[in-house]
Amino acid sequence: MKKVLLITYYWPPVGGAGVQRWLKMSKFIAEKCELTVFSPQNASYPIYDESLKNDISLKINHIQGKIWEPYALAKKINPKNNQYQKGQIEPKKNQSFLSKISLWIRANFFIPDARMFWISPSIKSIKNQLNLNEFDAIISTGPPHSCHLIALGLKESFPHLKWLADFRDPWTDIDYFPQLPLSSFALKKHLRLEKNVLKKADIVTTVSPSWAKDFEEKSGRNIEVVYNGFDDDDFKSITKNSGNKKLTITYVGSLNSDRNPSFFWQSLNEKCKNNQFKNIFEVKLIGNIAKEVKDEINDLEYLKSQVKFIPYMEHKMAIQELLNSSVLLLLINDTANQKGIIPGKFFEYLAAKRQILCIGKKDSDINKIINKTQSGKLIESNNTKEIEIYIDNLYKIFTKNNLDLPINEDSIEKYSRKKAAEKIIQLLNL
Repeated sequence: MKKVLLITYYWPPVGGAGVQRWLKMSKFIAEKCELTVFSPQNASYPIYDESLKNDISLKINHIQGKIWEPYALAKKINPKNNQYQKGQIEPKKNQSFLSKISLWIRANFFIPDARMFWISPSIKSIKNQLNLNEFDAIISTGPPHSCHLIALGLKESFPHLKWLADFRDPWTDIDYFPQLPLSSFALKKHLRLEKNVLKKADIVTTVSPSWAKDFEEKSGRNIEVVYNGFDDDDFKSITKNSGNKKLTITYVGSLNSDRNPSFFWQSLNEKCKNNQFKNIFEVKLIGNIAKEVKDEINDLEYLKSQVKFIPYMEHKMAIQELLNSSVLLLLINDTANQKGIIPGKFFEYLAAKRQILCIGKKDSDINKIINKTQSGKLIESNNTKEIEIYIDNLYKIFTKNNLDLPINEDSIEKYSRKKAAEKIIQLLNL
């Protein structure tokens, strides 16, 4: 069997979205090759989920390298602000002087990201722990894009390695990049490093057609699309809670202030003035919900009592919540790269076979999939009239107990983690 090395920052016991893509695909890839995973030994993760260890294939060899991260130091300097570690940037108007200084340092000294101190030690550690002359391929997944620079260093020393660079998110086109107070020097360095990875990797993959097109324009080369997906195993031992008597709208994941659907909350608040609607309605927001979002909802007189803020929960429990819901809410950032945003949880929403309400743009990749699978509806941000009509129709359908979706299994099967892994296997010729 061929030997493959996967370099990833996110690996159990870390929780959250970043770990899911390669954790889930790895168990299928490990059936076709000898897979070794390299991850940090003492990383500063914002979220832990011990249950995800159960998804690690016993066929995988796991090695680690020590990492030093500046977040521990940043937390001591400015203990009130841990948003950077959670992938969030405070709205400019809310930033304290310390937050502004921290953000400027982050933007201009930690390039490509705060895991930059892991690059050189990891290259050395991998060389000491593995005989890469015996390996056939290397996979790096980012962000953090420091993982790609580790792979780049190894590729330069072992040019026979076929290198696949996987971009779960863009680099300089990521949604928060314009919010970084970058100097011209820092921006040029980001662009140069990004270009090096795109040029020197043998294969480049990303998660949506629009992002693939963006990378193609930057690099002048072909970029492969490997969608995220759902894992059938996550749904096998879980069943719908048929005793749920509420019209439940559920959102799972981080909810930053930059994708806060204010018009939606306002419309729901108006509907909740009707006690008949209010008594059968609830919203569950599960995960890391920004303070600004919580404050806005809690200022709405009729809606606030119907919203439950639930902290991050184990992945299996989150899947159960999807199946217990009536409607699954998906929010897409209104940013320059929004056309290609297809969150990983969208595919789990699909597998749950619940109505999906997506707030985004009509010309987006995700809307094309929603239409193809007939899995829900996309409404553009601030379209108050359309959202009000949608809520009214939802209420009528719910009272007739007819919210289950008759999704054709064939229409969603190609979006499974197994199919994604099969494409990786094909690209690497394993």
